[in-house]
Amino acid sequence: MKIMKRNKSTGFLFAALGLAIACILQAIALARYVGRLPDDWVGIGLYSAALVGFVVAAIGFFIRWQSERDMEKQQQLEEQGK
Repeated sequence: MKIMKRNKSTGFLFAALGLAIACILQAIALARYVGRLPDDWVGIGLYSAALVGFVVAAIGFFIRWQSERDMEKQQQLEEQGK
């Protein structure tokens, strides 16, 4: 019986994809907000700050996913070499 290992990288990938979807939805919300209240600079700034936060978080999780994936591949190669 083979025991499956839990991949940490999969969680990071799902987080990155979820945040990417949140970025798209936040960009749509920002465009609608600017269309309705073009002179409300506080609201526009807050929507923009949230959008930037989602983008930074998505990029961070994507980078973390890549590094975890590379570490897992390296561990698999080391296990095969033994």
